[in-house]
Amino acid sequence: MDVAEKLAILAPAAHYEACDTHAVAGRRYQSTKAHWSENALSAEADAKGVRRPVMRLLMSAECVHNCPYCPLRAGGDVPRATLTPDEAAAAVAPQLQRHNAGLLLSTAVVGSADASGSAVVDSAQILRNRYAYRGYLHLKLPPGVSHAVVEAAARVADRMSLNIEVPSAARQAVLDPSRDWRSDVILRLRWMRDLYQAGQIKSGIATQFVVGAAGESDQELITATAWLRKELAVGRVYYGAFKALAGTPMANARSTPQVRTQRLLQADWLLRHYGFAAEELAFDGQANLSLAHDPKLAWALHHPELFPIEINRAPAEQLLRIPGLGPLGVKRILRLRTLGMLREPAHIAVLGAATQRIIDFVTFDGRFFGTGRTMQIARRNANKPIVEQLTLF
Repeated sequence: MDVAEKLAILAPAAHYEACDTHAVAGRRYQSTKAHWSENALSAEADAKGVRRPVMRLLMSAECVHNCPYCPLRAGGDVPRATLTPDEAAAAVAPQLQRHNAGLLLSTAVVGSADASGSAVVDSAQILRNRYAYRGYLHLKLPPGVSHAVVEAAARVADRMSLNIEVPSAARQAVLDPSRDWRSDVILRLRWMRDLYQAGQIKSGIATQFVVGAAGESDQELITATAWLRKELAVGRVYYGAFKALAGTPMANARSTPQVRTQRLLQADWLLRHYGFAAEELAFDGQANLSLAHDPKLAWALHHPELFPIEINRAPAEQLLRIPGLGPLGVKRILRLRTLGMLREPAHIAVLGAATQRIIDFVTFDGRFFGTGRTMQIARRNANKPIVEQLTLF
């Protein structure tokens, strides 16, 4: 099998690897999916498709593990291919140079975790040394990899990751009891944390959950996310929706709706940037987030006693709790307050569309200009079924 045939097999599998944000030289880049047809390599680019694409390459589709949701599981009947480090570097180097791109390099576990992880590191070293590549490198290592491989990866990577997949050892036992969650996953993330805190991983650590595969609740995922950030210094947590795929033991299971991963991302954002604690979020009787509302609106629905908020006196942390208002809007309100009393919605017209979004949650010098319809509509929509557009991946 030649390299082009291998890439044709490996490129589609790279779609399951998330890398929608990254940082280079302190600058944050936000990505959306894009594709390059050359050599069938998949990529990600920023929202305008031009700024900083991140190519994704899976080095091997051969795996010794039997995760029941995974199309690449050992017992699956799918095409297999493995790139050598030389082949991977030679295939990707021209693309990286041509498109000024970054690279996420990952692999299934072929042979052993150390052999597979070493192949990823060797590819990165060849790119750095033989091809003089100095761009962004995100290396995703397999669970169970040795400390020596983790250290070697830290010497060439900008960002490192290892997929956690489930929020606890108990859920790991449900999904795949052959893997030791604490030893194979958490211990390795601790090693990455130590290297990051020593200044050896410039762009931090990431991990990814497979949402819904093990029957876990959103509360479990958010609690685990908060712990990962606090204890293991994980900077970026991705949420991949479980998909019931033909040919796997979970083919007849219910796929996780994409809106659930969106709500988890939004909840994580509240924890990171809005001062919310995990235990504050509004969960339903099954410990899940609302699919109908974003988590901040759901929280507001659970705390009507806190609204409306007086826009002239509320501190920044209280303003951040208002549905429809973000950090930039809060900064603008605080600046406007230095110019005089805000007495009517026209005084915050600089917020644009946000003015109407927040009108039901604030008073202006004691006067309420809203109608209460935001809360009324939200409550009516709470139990409506979620309809999702089908996706190709």
